[in-house]
Amino acid sequence: MSDKRLVIEIPGVHAENGLALCDGDMTIYLNSLRLCVNHMPAALEKMRRVSAETLHDYAINVHSAKSISAYIGAEETRNTAKQLEDMAKKGDLPGVLGQNETFLKNAGKLVEDIRNWLKNNNLLNG
Repeated sequence: MSDKRLVIEIPGVHAENGLALCDGDMTIYLNSLRLCVNHMPAALEKMRRVSAETLHDYAINVHSAKSISAYIGAEETRNTAKQLEDMAKKGDLPGVLGQNETFLKNAGKLVEDIRNWLKNNNLLNG
């Protein structure tokens, strides 16, 4: 399969780490990237208006963002999502509010960079 020689250069993504989680299977990894593009924006959108009343739901959505990020090798995004998840679980609304906008901006950029890479390599629709 020609995908084996595909060079994956996406800012913020350590493809070799994500590929290792997929047992080196490029098809599975590319599907994981598509999953990120298709599902992460919804999780991020739900995280936009966090409040004391929505902190539990926020923790669930940031957990989703963390899991997707981990699976594709987006370590910085995963690490920040973990910090936000931990704060949300502890009820630290000021801490969440202090990092949330930057996280949403960076995670949104990550999704866009992945989408652009997939599109530029004719892989967006597997």
